[in-house]
Amino acid sequence: MNRTGTQSLVLEPTSHYIEIFYFFDPFSNDCRALEPIINKLQLEYRGHVTIKKILAPSLQVLTKCQAQSTSDIDNIALAYKAAEIQGRNKARAFIRYVLNRIAPTRNICTIEHMEESARLAGLDVNAFAADAHSEDVRSLLKRDLMVYREMDVEELPAMIFFSGDVETEGVKVEGVYPYHIYTYIINELIDKEIEKHPLPSIHDYIESYEVVSFHELKTVFEWRTGLLLNELKKLRLQRLVEEIETEDGMYYQIRGGTSSFGR
Repeated sequence: MNRTGTQSLVLEPTSHYIEIFYFFDPFSNDCRALEPIINKLQLEYRGHVTIKKILAPSLQVLTKCQAQSTSDIDNIALAYKAAEIQGRNKARAFIRYVLNRIAPTRNICTIEHMEESARLAGLDVNAFAADAHSEDVRSLLKRDLMVYREMDVEELPAMIFFSGDVETEGVKVEGVYPYHIYTYIINELIDKEIEKHPLPSIHDYIESYEVVSFHELKTVFEWRTGLLLNELKKLRLQRLVEEIETEDGMYYQIRGGTSSFGR
């Protein structure tokens, strides 16, 4: 399993040391549990790691996307590929905004969710809508499926780590593991000392990711539960963040921010 057959998927050239192909299912609890780890890797290893976030084009995932949709534009698989045409960073922001609107309250995705998420992610909404209906997007999904099969992914989420040598075999990790497992793989592949970037403040992290769960903050910052609760209480007393209770636990968002969750 190497990258020689996957160049069509790499839309942006990279000069980073490690490249990670991350396959996810937007409706999977395990994939949502891995998101904080993905975010932390991107924050701490910025400049050393690039992550290609790919919606897994398996029959099971695409069937779920189709069942949750009423048209092309509110089909998450098609919409995510349409967003990706305008850049991977915008596509990552787009899918985060979409999931913020459906995951905490287990809502069905709507066209309104998609259009609002596209606008917040900085997409050209008209071009995004046109691309979601185009054959180009379906061709890109078929290309992703070829890569998915070539990498022999059997379980989601799946991450395949590649070093700078395109002929070197990738390291595949399926499922969810503690953060240090992923950092160990990165350090082994880079084979040099890395000075990690500091994490942002909790307030800045919530502001960047719009709506975050207590579990996500615990995973990213690795603070003791009591200490983290005290910090969140302080932010609430300062009227900087809002706390929302759901069936799946507590969520936090910036007061007066872009999300209408809990209002």
